[in-house]
Amino acid sequence: MKRSILFYLTVLLISVPFSVRLQAQEPKAPPLLQTLEKKLAAVTAVAPSDTLTLNQALRLAFKQNPELKTFPLEIRARQAQAVQAGLWKNPELGIESENFAGSGALQGFKSTETTITLSQRIELAGKPSKRVSVAKKQTELTLWQYQSRKLDIFTRVVIAFNKVLAAQKEVALRKEILSLNQEFQAQIAKRVEAGRTSPAALARAQVETARAQVTLLAGQNRLIAAKKELSVLLGGKELSFKGVQGRLEATIALPSLNKLQKLLDQNPRLALWESVKSQRKALYALAKAQAIPDPQISLGWRRLNESDDQAWVAGLSLPLPLFDRNQGAVQEARIRINQTELQKQTERLVLQSQLQQNYQSLVTAQQMIRTLKNRIIPQAQQAFTTINQGYRQGKFGFLDVLDARRTLFSARQNYVQQLAEFQTIRAQIENLIAQSLETVD
Repeated sequence: MKRSILFYLTVLLISVPFSVRLQAQEPKAPPLLQTLEKKLAAVTAVAPSDTLTLNQALRLAFKQNPELKTFPLEIRARQAQAVQAGLWKNPELGIESENFAGSGALQGFKSTETTITLSQRIELAGKPSKRVSVAKKQTELTLWQYQSRKLDIFTRVVIAFNKVLAAQKEVALRKEILSLNQEFQAQIAKRVEAGRTSPAALARAQVETARAQVTLLAGQNRLIAAKKELSVLLGGKELSFKGVQGRLEATIALPSLNKLQKLLDQNPRLALWESVKSQRKALYALAKAQAIPDPQISLGWRRLNESDDQAWVAGLSLPLPLFDRNQGAVQEARIRINQTELQKQTERLVLQSQLQQNYQSLVTAQQMIRTLKNRIIPQAQQAFTTINQGYRQGKFGFLDVLDARRTLFSARQNYVQQLAEFQTIRAQIENLIAQSLETVD
């Protein structure tokens, strides 16, 4: 008899599916990440003492950045949730004894009835598979967020890299200014010794040299801070490198704004809304399924001590959906589905606004770069050369030379700043359209 009991209990258990496992479909990477993946695959590793290129910096960031390293773990956690979502409820083992330690004929254990039951909740309407479907869609959303975070890291690394590059150029420029000031101070000292210039001019020249030394030190400190900022993005606070190597002057022909706006759908922040809608539909299906009550069946064996007889017992219980039919959750899920398109439109408007603002700023920066390069700097250079030569011939005063020099180097410094600004805005636009501007037809 015990063997029969075990046989029937085993049949009950193996008739229950334990889990349903579905693999989430990985979203297609946007063009920018696809291009980067190909480029970075051919990039050689960098030693701590090397001069970094942009591609080397991006490779380090994608490999070591802590924010990105958390996502594979998050994806695995979501996959584990999908496994858990597909599991059925555990069966319950019950033991019940009746009619013992009573009075009269029920004294002691002679009249005891012992029942051993195994009960199982049977989930109807495909609830396990629907829970797995919800979990799978959540995994897809995490994959979209992973791509979005990769784009953000790309943008931040490019901006930080160009910030270091601009700081290096600024330091080089300030060193040049200091060198010219020191040469000019030496010339003034000789003129003072010869009695051709007032000692006050030498004092002013010394002040300019001291000012140049201070500004050089400030620029060097900014360079150190920029390198530390980039180092953190690359995944190591202690990461050290000599400097960076690249071109700030890499300006390009700008596509039209309308053409760029059509590419916004490539941005994971917009593309993920299709997965959001699918997930909410899955939640709606699950909410409707949960309105269907799940029966609980039981099978057991009973032994009557008094007659030494035994028998099978079976049971079925079913919740009555009189009050709670999950109607609130169904209504909420339906509203969430209808809400999706509005939220996507809102996100699109935000991205369009950002793109429009960045595009106008990029056009302005490009115009400033051209004006500085083609007009202001050449004219300032010519004026400085003329006044400097005229000063040696006695045609211009000391202050005229200083003013012409400040104008020239201020224009050159502004040129570097505008180049860095251009590259920053360019990276932000490429983040929005998820594509390199160079590849836009």
